[in-house]
Amino acid sequence: MPTTFTSFIKKTVAIFSFLIFLACAAFSQTLKGRVTDAITGDPLTGATVKVMENSSRHFVQLDGTFTIKNLKAGAYHLQVSYLSYKTSQKEIRVNASGITQVSIEMNPDAAELSTVVIGAQGNASDRKARSLEKNADALLNVVSAKTIELSPDLTVANVMQRVSGVTIERSSTGEGRYPIIRGMEKRYINTLVNGIKIPSPDNKNRYVPLDLFPSEILDRLEVSKSLTPSMEADAIGGSINLVMKDAPSRLLLQGNFAAGYNNIFDNQDYRQFSRSGISTHSPAELNGPAYAAKPSDFPVGLLNYTIKNRPINLNAGLTIGNRLGKDKQFGFIVSGSYQNNYRGTSSTFFLPNAQPNVNNIPSFQEIHQRQYSTQSSRLGLNAKLDYQINRKNKISWYNLFVRLEDIQERNIVDTIVLNSIVNYEDRSTVQKQSIYNSTLQGDHDLNNGLKFDWSLVYSLANNRIPDQAKFSHQYGMIVNSQTGQLSRTPDILQNMGRLWMSNSDKDYSAYANITQKTTALDRPMELKAGLVFRDKTRTNIYNEYTLKPVPGTTGPQTYSNINNAIYLVDNGGFSSPSGNNYTFKEDLTEAYVQFKWQILHKLEVLGGTRIEQTHQHYDTQSDPSKLYRFGSIDYTDILPSLQFKYALTETQNLRLAYYKALARPSFIDLIPDGIQGEAFKEEGNPSKLNHSTADNLDFRYEFFPGQTDQLLLGAFYKNIKDPIEYTAVKTGVTSQTLIPSNFGVATNYGLEAVITKYFGPFGISANYTFTKSSITTDKLLTFVGPSGFSSKTVQETRPLQGQSNHVGNLSLLYKNPSIGLDIQAAFVYTGSRIALVSPYFGLDYWQAPTKQIDVSFEKSLIKKFSIYGKINNLTNTPLQLELHKSYAEYLAAGNKALGLQTDPDKFIVQKDYFKTSFLLGLRYKL
Repeated sequence: MPTTFTSFIKKTVAIFSFLIFLACAAFSQTLKGRVTDAITGDPLTGATVKVMENSSRHFVQLDGTFTIKNLKAGAYHLQVSYLSYKTSQKEIRVNASGITQVSIEMNPDAAELSTVVIGAQGNASDRKARSLEKNADALLNVVSAKTIELSPDLTVANVMQRVSGVTIERSSTGEGRYPIIRGMEKRYINTLVNGIKIPSPDNKNRYVPLDLFPSEILDRLEVSKSLTPSMEADAIGGSINLVMKDAPSRLLLQGNFAAGYNNIFDNQDYRQFSRSGISTHSPAELNGPAYAAKPSDFPVGLLNYTIKNRPINLNAGLTIGNRLGKDKQFGFIVSGSYQNNYRGTSSTFFLPNAQPNVNNIPSFQEIHQRQYSTQSSRLGLNAKLDYQINRKNKISWYNLFVRLEDIQERNIVDTIVLNSIVNYEDRSTVQKQSIYNSTLQGDHDLNNGLKFDWSLVYSLANNRIPDQAKFSHQYGMIVNSQTGQLSRTPDILQNMGRLWMSNSDKDYSAYANITQKTTALDRPMELKAGLVFRDKTRTNIYNEYTLKPVPGTTGPQTYSNINNAIYLVDNGGFSSPSGNNYTFKEDLTEAYVQFKWQILHKLEVLGGTRIEQTHQHYDTQSDPSKLYRFGSIDYTDILPSLQFKYALTETQNLRLAYYKALARPSFIDLIPDGIQGEAFKEEGNPSKLNHSTADNLDFRYEFFPGQTDQLLLGAFYKNIKDPIEYTAVKTGVTSQTLIPSNFGVATNYGLEAVITKYFGPFGISANYTFTKSSITTDKLLTFVGPSGFSSKTVQETRPLQGQSNHVGNLSLLYKNPSIGLDIQAAFVYTGSRIALVSPYFGLDYWQAPTKQIDVSFEKSLIKKFSIYGKINNLTNTPLQLELHKSYAEYLAAGNKALGLQTDPDKFIVQKDYFKTSFLLGLRYKL
């Protein structure tokens, strides 16, 4: 009986509990709302909604919505607060049934805004980025400062890989360096800072290495995939604009400090050397070209190495800005970033012979096990002053300085006995690259809709490699025919090389634009015209010395350590005259006219023409007998553009764009000399090389359903005349030289899709690009003829270098303002692409498809402080280069088996591992 009674009591309690729950549920209602900017309609993510009756607090989600549950029917008072906005009070009534909906609009706090101008407040947001994309004249993709801050990326180069259709070319450290846009490599892309083109510190080319720029000094990153007449036209692939932080509308103070580690150093030593003995200038620079260098001019201290255990990465940043004056007419901002990161690389590389075997079967002379130890110190400084004279006149002064110093030790060991010789080589390199840009600008609103703006610009890019040193020693391996045991021959000292390289690129530029707002056929029209003048001077210094070991009394000098090595300077100690020492001047005169006409209520037409006149002159220190040791080049381009934008609805656009663009050859392409590469001598082609031009078509559908959501669907086509590729030409009986040449016409076309969508605290950002390109070039094919081994020229059709058929990005986002947590997981897929074009048919080096996962997070701690972390290359994805040539055929020809090979239909010729990087930091925001 007691058991039955107890069971009855339990059932009764359960039933009553269920009925009470139903009763509460019947009387507990849900309130859903949306909080937006009263002026722009932008969702105010992170705003606080307080229910005054019970003091509960709730937070606005990524899509601008909030949800409050378990409210009884009746009247409530809501208090909504958000930084830089007036606190909003709203009385609402919760219905007895169903879900109650409420919309709350907030007004900016006028006391915090300038009475003369609106500052940069809010420009860093995702909603501002979507607004720019929607209203831009050209086809634009924008990455906001907020997105950059929460991403796993520390440099602009790595941020670029998050943009649709963009892949990156990595350096030997695994860091992103150069972008590839829609399969168009770096020579077809230009880089701007605040809309101003900047020079490059690259020692050969015009393109700018984007790993110089810390990402945190940016306000936003813009990638233009079509050009208007008002934009400089040397951007067939696209234009990258780095918009730096601007003066805010109120006091801004932000700082961060972080430390991290790369786990490759768990199993690999970090090798370092002293820089104290490095001479910044070569003996020829210090003493004149007639000076005969002596061994004492080449100290070997930088070839002595020590081990640094598990080096720690350090990163720090600081930004301060405000508006001052009675009417806040004076604005300033200073932003700085410093990064000191250690990177390691473990690489296997198959060094090819100068020419392959018969039928282009690959042939290798050495197989290298390479280890890199690199310390990268990156500094970025951005400062801007502006003065609003009155409502119609404003003066601004921008200054930017970025510097990257790489200190690298490379160790190579030939550990596979293809030729019974084991070779050890060490190389010490210090490279310093920097860019400085100073821009004075004026914006003037004249009478009757007439505006005038101007810019005066000074820019300087520098690159210096002072005293790169390398040396090697080698010994043979002997197999005992009876026992099969290996023994070593004496370790013999080999040559030492010393190299000084430096170049500078100095620009003086002037921009002027005038804009008139008017009407035509009673429809709004904007007329615009402008001029650009640029004077560029590129100087290049290249001094190389070879030191040979002094023979011992009984034969070659044996190696014990570098401090005991004895050398003599080859070539009598003189640095030979070289065309790599040159001065290159370029004067550009550009003009354009442009109109923008709202021809129909929903149809806008933008068109015009740009004219660019190029005058170039170069002078080298080549031998006087060298053809084209100096010369001049002149050409003029007329570049039309026409774009249509049709507004299907308030949130949907259709765009169609045509523009003509150009790509000027690299400086080194026009110099009749060049460096000695791994397998070929490289030379320019000043007498026959033309610049490239292209006709470009773009179509895009745009849908912006929310202030931060978007859907973009596009297609593009490029027809490139005189594309520049490298080809091998015979310069002797068996030797070839690589020279740049034009190859008729290349095509490049594809499709793009971008989607960004937020669901409460969750968000997804994804893009996919399909690209297909084609170019036909001359290649060499080896064969055995009546006179023996020879080669002939054949044509090969292939994709453009750097073009991947498939590129995709997927980022998963989580934001919970109630606990102050942001998490992002980012996945990048890059399809196979040609990494290096070979002069031989079928022997291009292809980069295998890569899949990389990065993770980042930020968690608020106390007011104004948060902790953040970034994890890069979580899956340790290697960089792998392949030859799409039969490995089985290679073995059938009697060649020795190679390591790394897993597929009989192709070769693995390089495999680099970089491991995973971790960073943990503290951030402060006033």
